This record gives sequence, C-alpha cells and structure tokens, in this order.
Amino acid sequence: MLSFFQRIAEKSRSHRKGASTTEFLVLTPLFILCALIIWRFIITGMAVMDTHAAVRDAVKVASTTADQDQGKKQGKKSFGEKSQYKLEELKVVIKDGVAEAYASTKIPVLFMESAPFEYEASSEAPVVHAGGPGMDIGGSGPLMLAGPFSGGNGQLGLPVASPNITSPYGWRRHPVTGVWKVHTGVDFADGLGTPIFASEEGIVTRSGPSNGYGWLVVIDHGGGLQTWYAHMYSNQVLVKTGDRVTRGQQIAGIGSNGWSTGPHLHFEVRIGGQHTDPMPFLSSK
Repeated sequence: MLSFFQRIAEKSRSHRKGASTTEFLVLTPLFILCALIIWRFIITGMAVMDTHAAVRDAVKVASTTADQDQGKKQGKKSFGEKSQYKLEELKVVIKDGVAEAYASTKIPVLFMESAPFEYEASSEAPVVHAGGPGMDIGGSGPLMLAGPFSGGNGQLGLPVASPNITSPYGWRRHPVTGVWKVHTGVDFADGLGTPIFASEEGIVTRSGPSNGYGWLVVIDHGGGLQTWYAHMYSNQVLVKTGDRVTRGQQIAGIGSNGWSTGPHLHFEVRIGGQHTDPMPFLSSK
C-alpha cells in the first residue's frame, strides 16, 4: 500500500516540475519582450529631449551671436553623439531679425523593418546682438562692452576701487565649461588681494564656500535687494554670517577660487532672489 502512494506522489512531483518548466519557457520571452519595449520607450524619450536641447541651444547661440554656423555647431554639440538614434537634420536660419532652428531625429522602431520613427522640433528667438571680438552678450538693457566702468547713477557703490569689467551680465560661453549660459553678474578683474567693498550697508546673510562661486559673501540690504561677492579665498574674507556692514567697508580681497580662470570679483545684484544686470544699480560716487 505504501508503495502505491509513493508512486502517486512521484507522478505528482513530476507533473508539477513539467508545469513549472512550461511556465518558465512561456514567461521568459514575454519578460524579455516587455523589458525591450520599456527600454525602447526610454530611448525614444531621450531622443526627444536631445532634439529639443539641440534646437534650444542652436537658437540661443544664433540669436545672441547673429551667427548661423555658431548656432548649428552648438546645437550639434548639445545633441551629442548617439548610437541608439541619429540627428538626421539640423537647420539654423536667421531672417528678418529672427533666429530659427529646426531639427529632425530618426529613432529605429523595435522589431520592424519599416522606416525609423522620425521626431521633429523647432524653435525661434529674436536676434539680440551681432557679436564681435571682445564683446559679451548683454542682458535686457543696452549692450555693454568689457572695459573700464564709465560711471552710473545707481543706488549702490562700486565693490572695487578700480573697476575693470572683463565679463558683463548676460549670455556668454562659460570660460571653464564652454557651455552657453547666462552670466548672472559682472566680473571685475584685478590683482589677488585687491580690496572688495560692500556696495551698501546691510547684514551678511552668508559667508562660506559655494561650489563654483568659491567663497561667497551675500549681503542683504533690505527690501528684497541683495549683493553677492564671489571667488574669494577663505583667508581673504573679513566678515562672517550675521555681521552688519556699512557702505564702502572692506569685506574681502579679490581671489580666484571656484570656477575661475584668473583673479577677479564676480559681483551680482539680486532682487527677490532673482539675478539681474548689476550695472543700472551701480554708481561711481
């Protein structure tokens, strides 16, 4: 009797093993197929984002330099070299004061011999500056050339005694990363240790290291107005968080800390936390 039940149990185990094997053989290809489809969706999303980056940066550069070739070059650089999809076409045209960019990307379709899926994107922007040697791109106001500060009638005092502007506020190619982006302040170049002065009385709300800024000092002047001073070394800074400073008080010395290619002060004006062109706020008095 025992032998009979043992034979039944053995057949049952054999049946279950066979069923498990069948399930494995059926489900494994389905799992692989689902994974491939999900991966294809991810690739398609990446292609769409890269295409938009290409037209966005192409227009950005073309509109701020008035140079179609420079815009196209930057658009291709932003798209990059991809093995999963291809930038089929990138056009940059400047016409009637407007820069336009159009891009087409081909994305292979999974398990299909038909033509690849094609994604198109376009963008445009007004040309704001026909750039030239030694020029940087200005902000929303008139274009300002690099060079000595010629004076103004703003409410803030100059942060350095001999202001030599090497990079104004606005669009530029970053000297370290090479990426086109907004320069959020004004650069005043001078020798290491050259005194930096508070542009107005206020309270130091920050004095410490800050990645690309090097050592950063932020002074709050009330009413949402702040001034930022960057690229100093820690041993050059004379103020700490919480200090009250007066207009014209020395707060630090010029350094080259952080993302910097030479000794200079990076000076910003922020209103309500948003950076703006500092020049209208400065006065030589």
